[in-house]
Amino acid sequence: MKGLPPSLRSRKRYIAFRIIAEKKIDERSLSRALSEKMLSLFGECFAASGLRLEAFDGERGIVRCYREALDKVMVALTLMTHVGGVRVIPLTLGVSGTIKRCKRKYLEV
Repeated sequence: MKGLPPSLRSRKRYIAFRIIAEKKIDERSLSRALSEKMLSLFGECFAASGLRLEAFDGERGIVRCYREALDKVMVALTLMTHVGGVRVIPLTLGVSGTIKRCKRKYLEV
């Protein structure tokens, strides 16, 4: 069976963000906290957002989602206040259509 042609696939967006936290947080707890925030804000329909934490180094990271769910994911990311019991302040750095461009433009120092 053949896959969908590129013109029919869902477009993805990559959100670069920074987390200011009192203590170090790990990738798994951040992913879980973001999923829980999406679930509490938007219910079960968040499953269609294609949400995935692509990279996280303890302070900065990249979240992937479908273009249609970009606004919802950005709202959920911004409204997170705790990750694994640690108070956090998330800052959105920018949005890109490719992960390579997202890393180059927003995460390189």
